[in-house]
Amino acid sequence: MNRDSFQGASHYLYLVGNALISLFSWFSWSSGRRYYLLTHTTQQIYFTAIQSFRLALLIGLALGLLVVLPFSSLGFTDLHMLSILMQKVLFHQIVPFITAVVVIGRSGTSITSEISSMQSQQAIEGLLIVGIDPHQLLVLPRMLGMTLSMLLLAIWMMVGAIAGTGFLALLVDGVSVTQVWRASANLITVGELALTALMMVWFGVSIASIQCYYGFLSRNALEISRNLPRAFVRSFLSCLLIILLFSLVRYG
Repeated sequence: MNRDSFQGASHYLYLVGNALISLFSWFSWSSGRRYYLLTHTTQQIYFTAIQSFRLALLIGLALGLLVVLPFSSLGFTDLHMLSILMQKVLFHQIVPFITAVVVIGRSGTSITSEISSMQSQQAIEGLLIVGIDPHQLLVLPRMLGMTLSMLLLAIWMMVGAIAGTGFLALLVDGVSVTQVWRASANLITVGELALTALMMVWFGVSIASIQCYYGFLSRNALEISRNLPRAFVRSFLSCLLIILLFSLVRYG
């Protein structure tokens, strides 16, 4: 690792650690600071999750059809096998990863652009001058909002996937959506839910922190144009690595 890479990794870890550690001092915060955090976290959830509600359902519906359709065309219409396929392929891997990609492209780039704009206008320096930590003010609410949004979007996309699979099963084998839902629910355990939720939380923290990090690095229009694709690629690769690690835990 060269010097620039070491410094970059150190700055990134400091950003993440400083933002997360500040959360533990919640009870010592002023009421105005708490209100700011809650307001901006809610705004992040609204922009990332609520406004993407229909998109998540449609993508989930398409995934349910696309994943199951090849197997149905080959004659694999057993409801139990269908549920196992949804659990292992859709719920454990494809839906979480597609959710992460959608969030990176839609909300992650917005975070980078917003912080980059503040950096180029010297608003970050203004916060430091008056004694305000920009990591706590800008990174923490986006990190919390992104994490909760990932959980909501994954749930909505899974609902869409069940609906798409159920619709296809109804056409091919006369199986209702309710039967597909019950068969899928029977295979879901508390441990599986906990692993998926932990993975989505890690996705949210990773995406928000990487996008914020590249936003802080951008001081002019040229650096913004360079760092936007870098932030997207790094976020994408981090989510890919996370899902690989969780797959090893599940199936290794």
